[in-house]
Amino acid sequence: MSNSVLMDKDEKILNPKIPRYEKRLRKVLWTNSNPSQEMGADVPINLSSSDYDELEWVFAYSNSANNAISVNCLKGMNITVITMGYNSPTLIRRVINYVSDTQYSTMNGKFGDTDKASMLIPLSVIGIKNS
Repeated sequence: MSNSVLMDKDEKILNPKIPRYEKRLRKVLWTNSNPSQEMGADVPINLSSSDYDELEWVFAYSNSANNAISVNCLKGMNITVITMGYNSPTLIRRVINYVSDTQYSTMNGKFGDTDKASMLIPLSVIGIKNS
């Protein structure tokens, strides 16, 4: 590996103390008002703005767990979050469907092959805008 200085496309030296990803603006676009409630299929998630390039989705493992997981997606894409159970080796998953730039719709959570509305509850959606 060489010791060359990192340069951007305009041949300016990049400041290693300020990575490019820190220049992105972040704003909470939606928060679950009742994360202890189960969330079944076809629940609308209405974002407060369409001014974002990427979304970070934060999920609780279940409606009774404090553990969380996050998944990022680009604007206009469906979200699929998949993880393993923390008390068992069972696959947990949920799909969130894109409807429009300001609306998404839930599918039922799954625990193995069983529908579980209590699994992978969306907690918040954070919009990320590249500056």
